Amino acid sequence: MSQLSQLRKDLRAVSSKEWALGSARTKVFGQDDYGYGDLFLGVKVPDTRAIAKKFRDLPKEELVALANSKYHEERLTALIILNHKYANAGDNSERIGLFEFWLLLVKTYKVNNWDLIDASAPYMGEILSRHLGYGAPFLRALAKSDNLWERRASIILTFPLIRLGKFGPTLAMAKDLLNDDHHLIHKATGWMLREVGNRDQEILTKFLLQHKNTMPRTMLRYAIEKYSPEERKAFLAKD
Repeated sequence: MSQLSQLRKDLRAVSSKEWALGSARTKVFGQDDYGYGDLFLGVKVPDTRAIAKKFRDLPKEELVALANSKYHEERLTALIILNHKYANAGDNSERIGLFEFWLLLVKTYKVNNWDLIDASAPYMGEILSRHLGYGAPFLRALAKSDNLWERRASIILTFPLIRLGKFGPTLAMAKDLLNDDHHLIHKATGWMLREVGNRDQEILTKFLLQHKNTMPRTMLRYAIEKYSPEERKAFLAKD
């Protein structure tokens, strides 16, 4: 039995029809929104992560097949394996190859839901600190895409830079996404702004005072979660 066949067998061994139905309710929102047509095995994320770790040495051709699966959890497993491969890459050339493979999956809608972006972009975004080719022009192009998942990636890819104390790219992307009309972009941007504030609340406060009146309310609410009730009320009051 190939590694891919065993991996798929392991996923199905811990699957649940009830969990599959619950996953579909939170990740599929109709033909005109997102997740339409996605199929679920019903595997919980901790189980998925454990199986991905077990098969982190999955050969490339089998990883490609897994990443293109019709099943949501199989694609999630592929992304987590990709994270492992990126973290253990031997050189920058290998990292770039893995990142470009991930980016292709996003562009072709194999990474087609918020959890798939959120499970991979915070890891794959490490390339931004290594390679100048993935700077502001690259991120801004993603932010202008018609592909919802490229736009969500454009802000969440900056998470590794936030961890390094480099907030400029996140703030620039947040500004670029202020007029985006999708709630998943509002939530992701607010989340990344909150992460900036977790490390430097003064910088976040300055940004919010400049943009709170034009910022989508969901984005603002996510960004101010760590402030006091009085401060949150003040931010939500338009000048």
